[in-house]
Amino acid sequence: MDKGTLLVVGAAGDVGRGIVAEALASGRKVIAAGRDASRLASLAREHEGAELACVAGDLASESGAEKLWQEARAAHGGIDDVVVSVQGTAALKLLCETGAEELAASYAANVLTHFNAAQAFLPLMPENGMLIGIGGGTADFIFPKVADISMGQAALRMLYRGLAKECRTGAQPRELMIVSMVAGESNRDSAPPDWLTDREIGRHVCAILDRPEEFSGPILRLKSREQVGKPED
Repeated sequence: MDKGTLLVVGAAGDVGRGIVAEALASGRKVIAAGRDASRLASLAREHEGAELACVAGDLASESGAEKLWQEARAAHGGIDDVVVSVQGTAALKLLCETGAEELAASYAANVLTHFNAAQAFLPLMPENGMLIGIGGGTADFIFPKVADISMGQAALRMLYRGLAKECRTGAQPRELMIVSMVAGESNRDSAPPDWLTDREIGRHVCAILDRPEEFSGPILRLKSREQVGKPED
């Protein structure tokens, strides 16, 4: 069964790599996109022989997102669904010590990237397609010195709620909030065993794409290994 082509933006990151691997395993063609061409090349070597194309680009601007879409579409002839798994680094400062420019940069990296993707991609996606943005559980709590990330995650949740409310036809925008620490390429050897892995997140994303009627949106949450592939209780 042809499951179509999935564009994964942020494909070489800790979460993105797991989504790429599981999407390929599920029978999808995958276009892996990201800012770092060398990391994309490493990802391509990891999946040599698979139906994987790599495209360098970013979502820093709407024009950049439009260019990424055009190059991704040319690489595989079409795009059915999209996963946006991008996140900027935390300032690692107390909020009262953070400058306005630093906060604006954090917002741009963690929220405007998703906004640019939605603006550029949703009008061009098939009506039965889905755009899934990967977010985090810190929308509801704050770790020390990363309040800027929590603020961005809370805004990201409202972004996807707003998109779903206003975009009632065509491709579906949804957010998948990962309410767990993640074991990915950068920390797999040291991560505690109870952390969700990148591949488990990838399997959950594939379940949402395969059975969208079971996962009522627009905001979805993945909290534990036991929930992988199942709707939230």
